[in-house]
Amino acid sequence: MQADLIGTWKLNPATDVSAVLGAGSTKLSYGALSATTTRNLCNYQLTFTGNDIFGTLAQPCTATGGVIQQFYDRSGDYGVDVANEIAWHGYFIQAGVNAAWRSGPWTLQAGYLFHKVRRTAVDDILAARGKPVYTQNNTILLQTDYRFGAHLSTFVRAQFNTNLFFNEIPVTYNSSTSDRFGGRYTLFTVGARFDF
Repeated sequence: MQADLIGTWKLNPATDVSAVLGAGSTKLSYGALSATTTRNLCNYQLTFTGNDIFGTLAQPCTATGGVIQQFYDRSGDYGVDVANEIAWHGYFIQAGVNAAWRSGPWTLQAGYLFHKVRRTAVDDILAARGKPVYTQNNTILLQTDYRFGAHLSTFVRAQFNTNLFFNEIPVTYNSSTSDRFGGRYTLFTVGARFDF
């Protein structure tokens, strides 16, 4: 759920400025979670229920000695809390500003967005392990549009983010992937827009 307050002011016939202030919450959940692993040279299909792990032999195994057909384990015994590390709940705020200037067929735009999030459980788990915790992102957007006619325009856009996929794909943030969010993320886009 998210609520945004957006305002736009026309400074003159060619220039306008917009501002946004927003807040919301997000919740990640999962239905069935499964994985595969190798144990004693045999492949197993894993099924997770909360922090319980149930493993079943995935295919016949010809390893020497006894072959375990099924096993049960708890991820909590290894310091992993599956349910809280990948199915987290969070709250966020964001604030931004955008300016647009028009001259003939040209439109130039520049914008900035600040985004801050507080996630339950997973960030505390990461901090306790000494792993990086990323709670905010800064985005700068620059765009140039050129209108060819009433229904056709083209654009070139550059988007710069301080943290990789922070706003775009939050579902990928968990205790195994958080360190990857430290990288910068830049997206360049060229496209055509058809208005109907």
